[in-house]
Amino acid sequence: MDSFLDRVLAEGRAAVERRPADGQTGDCVEIAPAGAPAAQPLAAPLGPEAPRIAVYDTLTSPPRVVVVEEEDLPALIASLAEKTYTSCREQGGEVPYTVIQELIENLLHARFRDVVVTVLDNGQTIRISDHGPGIAEKDRAFLPGFTTATAPERRFIRGVGSGLPIAREALQFLRGALTVEDNLGGGAVFTIKLPPRPSGEPPRAVAPAVRLTTRQTKVLVLLMELGSAGPTAVARELGVSPATAFRDLNLLEEKGLIHSLGDGRRALREEGLHLLDSIV
Repeated sequence: MDSFLDRVLAEGRAAVERRPADGQTGDCVEIAPAGAPAAQPLAAPLGPEAPRIAVYDTLTSPPRVVVVEEEDLPALIASLAEKTYTSCREQGGEVPYTVIQELIENLLHARFRDVVVTVLDNGQTIRISDHGPGIAEKDRAFLPGFTTATAPERRFIRGVGSGLPIAREALQFLRGALTVEDNLGGGAVFTIKLPPRPSGEPPRAVAPAVRLTTRQTKVLVLLMELGSAGPTAVARELGVSPATAFRDLNLLEEKGLIHSLGDGRRALREEGLHLLDSIV
């Protein structure tokens, strides 16, 4: 049996062998188990990997395809949600912007891998698919508090398991439904479905009773065009001071027309889009 001294000397030799060589740091490196997939970085996909929106005017003709590219994730989330909502409204659909936004934010769990947003049934059906890790426990995904959000993902979303429950509840109020299925080749497919509108009935669009200055209206239009922007970008585009842009953004947020993305940027809410529909 080895003596206590022998064990101490052996441990000392092992520590020397583990010491980093010259030019290397002593930081720990986490090694994934054999066969485990490498974690993908949180970045906005570009080029062939960028999200696409397919808008079907009819099922007998090819869809119109819109490619959505942005330089960072907050801008991508805002832009994809806004363009999906606009495509839906152009078809006469009534899916609330807040529901679309929650589902777009949920794509962060899939790292926006191979995202396709499909608009069908005159805008009353929206299908959002990805090739992410998928959802094994689909029932619990719609219960408050169940989440797979990681610390890096919480830089961009709430990550408390509230998004899908909020979206489903809002749709049920409109006699709609939100379902999830497995995608072909892995991943998930969420389907937002509202009942068809009676023939000839125009879509409902209630603009909030808000009075804005010309400059504040320009801020809303700018956010619609850019997807999202902070005080610096607004000041540069409109030729005003950053302090003025900051005040206008705060006022529009207080009126419920825009919302914060958590990094200084703001994006349009459904109410802001409705207001622009009634003005522009």
